[in-house]
Amino acid sequence: MFDFDVEILHNNELVPVNLSNHLKNKTVLMCPAINNMAYPTLDYYKYIDSLLDLYKIDEILLINPTDDLFFHMHISSHFPRLVTVTDRQQNYIRELKQHKKMQESHEELVKKWAFQLLFINGVEKGFWQQPLSNQWHYFLRKKETIKSILQKKSEYNTPRAEIAKVLKNLHETQKKSNIYDLVCFNWLKVNTGGLTILKDLGPLIYYFNLFNNKELEAKLVLQKNNRHKYQV
Repeated sequence: MFDFDVEILHNNELVPVNLSNHLKNKTVLMCPAINNMAYPTLDYYKYIDSLLDLYKIDEILLINPTDDLFFHMHISSHFPRLVTVTDRQQNYIRELKQHKKMQESHEELVKKWAFQLLFINGVEKGFWQQPLSNQWHYFLRKKETIKSILQKKSEYNTPRAEIAKVLKNLHETQKKSNIYDLVCFNWLKVNTGGLTILKDLGPLIYYFNLFNNKELEAKLVLQKNNRHKYQV
């Protein structure tokens, strides 16, 4: 799997490497790089960056399927430990689409598909993703996430009642203004309650399957313990 070349930033230069070979003898978390400038995404990256300390992952790869070279500088300025990767030919998404039997178009997956792919010693050990449709349906099933949103103290001192009101309104009008669509996302930026959602609660809403991912962390704990056992 992934027997093709990508470019990895190393010492400020893009170096071609075979992705399959690069994954050998390591614990690696692979994530697509999408919406890199957005508040929710930066908070989400902060979370996955913390996994390096908590579970001793060898690498976290952020894979960008475009020619955007600024992406490498942007990520390294915020999260220098995350390994940035360019896949100009988009082989990564193309192969994963086939492997996971995704029905969406290649173009939609490149723009919107957020997921976590865990490889241990070159073997896939876990895969988690955000839904690409019916997001509200899946979000509302996350009872603990919703509880956290409604009880969490806002960094910007926005009343919880206001946050609940904004979310309720967005849910009721989702066919006209889906919070997960770009148009609505841009509207939230200029709305007081919406800006709080993006800055303060963003990853809980936009990455509800990936942020604080307990299933992923359980696998990383197991791998960390196995490593320790063999080192003793």
